[in-house]
Amino acid sequence: MNKRLEAIKNLVEPGSVVADIGTDHAFVPIACIKEGLSPKCYACDVIDGPCQIAKTNIEEEGLSSQIEVIKSNGFEHVPLDIDCAIIAGMGFGTAREILEDGMEHLYKCKQIIVQVNKDIIDLRRWISNHHFTITAEKLVYDDRFYQIVVFNTNYHSEYSDLHVTFGPFLMKERSELFIDYLKDSLNTYKMIEEVLPKTDARYPELSQKIQIFTALLNKPSEL
Repeated sequence: MNKRLEAIKNLVEPGSVVADIGTDHAFVPIACIKEGLSPKCYACDVIDGPCQIAKTNIEEEGLSSQIEVIKSNGFEHVPLDIDCAIIAGMGFGTAREILEDGMEHLYKCKQIIVQVNKDIIDLRRWISNHHFTITAEKLVYDDRFYQIVVFNTNYHSEYSDLHVTFGPFLMKERSELFIDYLKDSLNTYKMIEEVLPKTDARYPELSQKIQIFTALLNKPSEL
């Protein structure tokens, strides 16, 4: 199991009944059962192929009695006895549809663990707009940077723009990997700035991003 999936698994609260939406190979549910994190898991995917692969992997591990494979569009056919939902390895647009169509399930969960491959800011903004509470975050490097956000449906006031952009827990922790992420992002933005005409409509926003990333790297207390 790669670093990204390992980090997702490590965020699961012990004792949780887990629904892994878009499970693919069912690696996370299998690990959750084998390591005693969960008494029962649902490995869910909307496509037959991944469901069959998941079923084969589960049978090879002898875990068919504890992991049920469900062909489901998001939470559509997922039982309501879950404590934890995992939505990972997809774009924000797909994740948002799953979240919005699965509100009944979200309100049953103690944890919703989400990792989108892009548009992480849009994910946090969605959480903020719904007044949900971010409870944990994890930054992982696995050939590229991945941010994992854990939230629940408890009420929270809207998060600040800085927290939406960088993550409240990642900003507070300020790990070495987070600093590397800031530097990498800043270098990318600066390279774009060098070739983007100042007359381009995107230039002001890009310039502002460079200022914020620079400030967060050098003088975080002033933000």
